Amino acid sequence: MKKVLIQSWLMLFFFSFAFGQGKGEFKIYPNEKKQEVWGIGFEIQSDAIGSGNTGLPEDSVVSVPYGLTVKERERFAEEMLKGFRFCRIAGGLYWRGTDQEQKQLQPRWSTQLEEIKEMLDLAGVEGVSMEYWSPTPYWKANSSYLGTSNKDDYNTLRCFGPDFKNDPIYKGDTTRFLQEFAEACVNDIITLQQAGIRTVQWGLQNEPWVSNKQRYSTCRYVKAEDYVTAYTAVASKVRAYDPDILLLSDTETAFPRKIAVGMHRPEVANLVDAYAVHTIGWDSESVRKVGKKIEDELPKRPWFQNEYEYLSGEATPERCLNNVQHIMNSFQLVGNPTWYWIHALKPFKNSEASGYSLGFWKALNSEKKEMNDAYQRWQGGPQIQEMPEEFKAMEFVNVTRKTDKKPGRDFNFILGQETKVYLVVDQHGGYVPEGNWERTTKVIKREEGTDVVYTTVLKKGKHQIPSHTGQEGETYGAPHALFLDRSDHKAFAIEVGVNSPMKIRSSAMKLEKAAVEMKPGHWIYNDYNWNAVGSFIHHMPWNSTVLKLEEAEYNRDARILVFEKPNGKRTVVISNRTGGDYNFTIDTQCSSKSKWDVYRYTPYERGKDSKGVKMGVFKGKEINATLPHLSWEFWEER
Repeated sequence: MKKVLIQSWLMLFFFSFAFGQGKGEFKIYPNEKKQEVWGIGFEIQSDAIGSGNTGLPEDSVVSVPYGLTVKERERFAEEMLKGFRFCRIAGGLYWRGTDQEQKQLQPRWSTQLEEIKEMLDLAGVEGVSMEYWSPTPYWKANSSYLGTSNKDDYNTLRCFGPDFKNDPIYKGDTTRFLQEFAEACVNDIITLQQAGIRTVQWGLQNEPWVSNKQRYSTCRYVKAEDYVTAYTAVASKVRAYDPDILLLSDTETAFPRKIAVGMHRPEVANLVDAYAVHTIGWDSESVRKVGKKIEDELPKRPWFQNEYEYLSGEATPERCLNNVQHIMNSFQLVGNPTWYWIHALKPFKNSEASGYSLGFWKALNSEKKEMNDAYQRWQGGPQIQEMPEEFKAMEFVNVTRKTDKKPGRDFNFILGQETKVYLVVDQHGGYVPEGNWERTTKVIKREEGTDVVYTTVLKKGKHQIPSHTGQEGETYGAPHALFLDRSDHKAFAIEVGVNSPMKIRSSAMKLEKAAVEMKPGHWIYNDYNWNAVGSFIHHMPWNSTVLKLEEAEYNRDARILVFEKPNGKRTVVISNRTGGDYNFTIDTQCSSKSKWDVYRYTPYERGKDSKGVKMGVFKGKEINATLPHLSWEFWEER
């Protein structure tokens, strides 16, 4: 542990030295209260999904908590989930069993709901947010959870399908259909209730604009008015059944554009308690733009995002700080009452697991796996078969590639020191990198060809290497890969951008080793994601109240959040991703006798029991703190 801490602080020192120090002044108004923060939510993968979110395996149960040993279920609930308030249930996806007519959701195996209830009870989670990824097949025009394309006109609610007027049962009677569909949705809530699971939030349809080809459950509402019609019919039934359930709409990207067309009508607006949107993996700064559009264009309602993750690429230190600041900005700047991470745990074998999860689990029936230390030319691409021997001691960075019909991805990264680098270049299309690159005699042999190698020396700081633009016909050359010579550096440091889908080999191998060593039925933390989210779980109780704050000069990379706990004590959260040290001078306007317990987090360190590294006790009404790059602190009033 001591060695890890030393390496972590050395890395922070490199970046602080490279970028210098900034400063900011802040003033808190402890008697001017903003919104109450209900608590934080998570989603649970309670059934199988194919790697890369492709396919719904029916011949196996890849589920958590099902796939954990009894002791690991208890540890998962009590160590990770305790402190969360809401659990998002994906109806028609991770809860997708049906009755014989395929009208109602049922457990796909007999104990599925029992396992979820036990997990929620052990963790003390208040209840679930029930939202459909797709209604059960009976209610779909295509009689399936899955669509055939992104414009499948039949992957929609049955009453909005192209042939509904000829429907053998409803014969075009939309009103009758929606009434029966609404009753079925209420019955799903009752099924949860009978299993001892309380529904506290409800939504009609996750991402209602989405359809895809046989990947995962979806239901597309082509017209916004169709969505409004269905939402009104079902939400009114849910409201009549249980007025305490919060009704949310409609998890579109950035703006609830479906329900927006009906919010001028009282019979619609009265059924919308909150707007829920998706800002998946976006930079933390984006919440201000999202919040302004909602505030400017829609009737006032609480709003929040209910699914945060990274669709491509790995968890990284930079993304860790982005997670921290996304939470902070959501609460401090735009008044969100809650915030959701997508998955508590994901199975190691799923390719999307790192960007999606707070932790990884290995199923009880997992086969023994050997360490996979192969170099891939790009993530998921062919293996490198031959390369210069000295490259094996270097850091290796590659990127994702979805198609050869588009150029490969740019490299965006930060070096903590001057470094000699080697760029692996596909000769496809006669591509030659621009700038101060010198071609070497070195080559890389892979399963699908041979690449040449260019070299240069890059200074410490930010860098961008443009994508491969070489093209023959409709085919582009393979994306670049990069070897970085770290032999002259005691503490080599590289960062990648928040949304650059790049994989750093040393980090990937650390995770690969952990996967091999982990026992079946066990789980481990995904540090970079968990350290961020878990810090708030441990330090921000339910029903905390955000306080008014003034910033002398706004800095998007040095953020602050101030809240009052239910017991009346205040907490100040400060975070820094500026590239160097940052000094926070904060007038708390509290008593000069105030005492503050300080806990520091970094992407690499979360302290004992995820409660942060205790930095000491400080006294006074003014907080004067200097944070290293990639760190955040909680100052808790005693």
